[in-house]
Amino acid sequence: MKRLYLTFNLILAFICCSLGANAQIVYSDPAPLQMSSQDVTIYYNAALGNGALKGSTASQTIYAHTGVITNTSSSSSDWQYATPKWGDNSPKYAMELVGDNIWALHIGNIAEYYGITNPSVKVEKLAFVFRNANSSKQGKTAEGGDIFLEVSPDGFVLSLSSDLSGEVIMNPQVINFSASTTEAATITLAINGNTVATEKNTRTLNYAYNCQTAGSYSVVATAEADGQTLTEEINFLYAGSADQKDYPGGVPKMGAVENPDGSVTFCLCAPNKSSVILVPSWDDFKVSADNVMNRAVYEGNIYYWITVNYNFDPDQMYLYYYLVDNSIKVGDPYAELVLDPYNDKYLNLSDFKGLPQYPTDKVNNVPLAVYWQNINKYDWEVDEFVGVPSQDLIIYELLLRDFTGTEGKSNGNGTVKLAMEKIPYLKALGVNAVELLPINEFNGNISWGYNPNFYFAPDKAYGTPDDYKAFIDLCHKNGMAVILDIVFNQSDWMHPWYQMYDIQNNPFYNASAPHAYSVLNDWNQGFAPVQQQFDDVLRYWLKEYKVDGYRFDLVKGLGDNSSYANNGDAATNAYNQSRIDRMIKFQKVIEEVNPNAYFINEDLAGAQEENAMAQYGQLNWSNVNDPACQFAMGYSTGSGMEGMYAPNTGRLWGSTVSYCESHDEQRVAFKQDKWGDSGVKGNLQVSMRRIGCNAAQMLLAPGAHMIWQFSELGNNENEKSADFSSNNTDPKRVLWSYYDVPDRRGLYENYAELASIRNENPDLFGEEATFTSQVRASDWANGRYIYNSTADKELICVINPNVTAKKTFNATFKVADSSKYKILSKSYQSNPTFSAENGTVTLEPNCYVVLGSTNVTAVEPIVSDSYNDADATPVYYNLMGAKVENPTTGLYIRVCGNDVRKVIIK
Repeated sequence: MKRLYLTFNLILAFICCSLGANAQIVYSDPAPLQMSSQDVTIYYNAALGNGALKGSTASQTIYAHTGVITNTSSSSSDWQYATPKWGDNSPKYAMELVGDNIWALHIGNIAEYYGITNPSVKVEKLAFVFRNANSSKQGKTAEGGDIFLEVSPDGFVLSLSSDLSGEVIMNPQVINFSASTTEAATITLAINGNTVATEKNTRTLNYAYNCQTAGSYSVVATAEADGQTLTEEINFLYAGSADQKDYPGGVPKMGAVENPDGSVTFCLCAPNKSSVILVPSWDDFKVSADNVMNRAVYEGNIYYWITVNYNFDPDQMYLYYYLVDNSIKVGDPYAELVLDPYNDKYLNLSDFKGLPQYPTDKVNNVPLAVYWQNINKYDWEVDEFVGVPSQDLIIYELLLRDFTGTEGKSNGNGTVKLAMEKIPYLKALGVNAVELLPINEFNGNISWGYNPNFYFAPDKAYGTPDDYKAFIDLCHKNGMAVILDIVFNQSDWMHPWYQMYDIQNNPFYNASAPHAYSVLNDWNQGFAPVQQQFDDVLRYWLKEYKVDGYRFDLVKGLGDNSSYANNGDAATNAYNQSRIDRMIKFQKVIEEVNPNAYFINEDLAGAQEENAMAQYGQLNWSNVNDPACQFAMGYSTGSGMEGMYAPNTGRLWGSTVSYCESHDEQRVAFKQDKWGDSGVKGNLQVSMRRIGCNAAQMLLAPGAHMIWQFSELGNNENEKSADFSSNNTDPKRVLWSYYDVPDRRGLYENYAELASIRNENPDLFGEEATFTSQVRASDWANGRYIYNSTADKELICVINPNVTAKKTFNATFKVADSSKYKILSKSYQSNPTFSAENGTVTLEPNCYVVLGSTNVTAVEPIVSDSYNDADATPVYYNLMGAKVENPTTGLYIRVCGNDVRKVIIK
């Protein structure tokens, strides 16, 4: 629909004729507006758009932040000749209250007002954001976008305007149309092809149309003068009442559902709404009577649906949105791919074949759902994957944004394809699962992902749907599960159900969170369609992307509203049966698709609640960051690492995922550099050795554990704000160069050795094995011990926590014969000694050693470059993923036929 504007004189004429008020957010006098127009005044209706400035009084001055879109602008966001700075309260930008919510800005001549001196610059639009004096309130479009006013080229111009408040009317009404020209002409007005008014030698034609019949309407104005003919068109729809029809099959299925006959049924849950219209690209985004959706009531909730018979090409992408109650444009909450009008323009999508550009000439400021039949047509190499038992998980927590990208820079340009190149690195590290920070379509392009807008759509910032699937497929080929971090407690503002309602009357969201940890828009967990959405999300990613499970963010926020005594910390952390029940329901949904899927909660609420969840096989996060930092910095106080083993904290055996670092905690190495003991701070070798001791205390404790990306290289980036009070979610530097630093690579090799011990000897870490540990803060002086054994295997880890003193510690050996034991792992470049006969281990300060009976499987064979198979010639890959023809020094993956071995080339 064209943007429509009325002159001030026409408004007066409308008032004199008892016509309705002008429904445009901005309009001009004169109109049509041209570059050469003189004595120009811009009018802003503060009651329209987002209404943020509605009701402002003359003493509450409104200011215009304004610029122009010209023939040299790259996009509608490329304002030129704009207000010198945001918040400029110069008289030039002050507006005058001239009517009920009508504010006037006197600009005179466009070129002079904006300072345009280059005659080749052609102004196409004036751009505005209106604000109050302190900018706390901003007047924008209903969707929160910038406001534009078209500037017509000089010469003979026709404009057509109306008092329509949108593209749809819900009831019979009189609609006022006005056609105006820049010079005298013969003006004709036709509605659906029938001429309704004509006037000769005039510059204005007004017509009041009494619309009484439901249907689509095309209003065309034609102006003829001096042999020229111009036309302008307005389309609108009198929707009438939605037909009351049950959803086919009875139970509504939200989103776009393909039917056996090739038709597609679109469905949106919209309680308390009167009308929903499908607005699709295959109808050129016209609001049509043919796309008015039916209304169905199911279990007390309102659903709007329509079945479309169209010859959809399975390889083509089609776009659509929903128009709700005449005025609210939203995407589809079940969209499997989304075009984002605000953020996509900053992405390089050249590799995304077939992805249409956002149609800015037809649609503005609404996320568009992509309907693409073949979106999930992917040729999987691994059809069925079963990972390790949950208690044997070694998880690598990974943020795609920062895992790869420009080396040494914090550009946040990591992608799924680049991450695939690092899978050899992860395989050699020994992890058996990758946990991705949220990848659902989120707000912005460099987010951590905890602000989702569309749960079924992967965010294009990291790649295409096939890119994600290829990553998962390759992980499976390399024995690694893929776990998705998922956010069911909150969403960001572009979620359709958030857009559709005032927050005080939104059945999907809470106006204020009932718990203590809300950040964004808090979901109403007790509303059935919300839970249906979540159930469908869980099924979708398991089926279509073959993910292997989920980590649920902020489970403490997933209780029923009534389950919290108040929104304070104590009430939020109290035992909550509704949270337990909800997570059990989620688990049942997951098990319908994949009985072996992993289920991890970030509950952190208490042993009683977490054990109730664990009885159903669910894992819970166990945060051991503070003790890990204390130990790594060289301080005994608060350094006890008992939390690495679930029973030590009252949790059920094997029920926790414990970790030294996660995305929510400060980096251990950062704390070493800033606050470490004098023998630790500034000493890279000591720092890396102490982090290696942390790794031993973590990985040698039975149960699942997690490594936050680059912990294995001693990443020392600051993860917090300047005052360390909150997370800093900005991109972090890509530091793969750390792998080339000997002490850091030594730490990596320690992690790999410890993981290999876990992976090769699961019996030593099972519930039937014997496990004891001495890792309390009070065990500092006498050394720390970890002991794992079965009937015929023995594993002993000894750690010297002291920063400066080399020490000999007593240890228990089953057999008093040193030849029955071997060193399986030790701190990089350390030289421990042991005597089974004397029961002693001698360690340098800051170091650990792992000893095992000779029948304990150690790190995969370390072989030389000359090793060969009879069946195949070896191919070598360095751990950065690059093929190496003739390796000489360094750590490599050796592939020979189907045999994969870790190789150290000396």
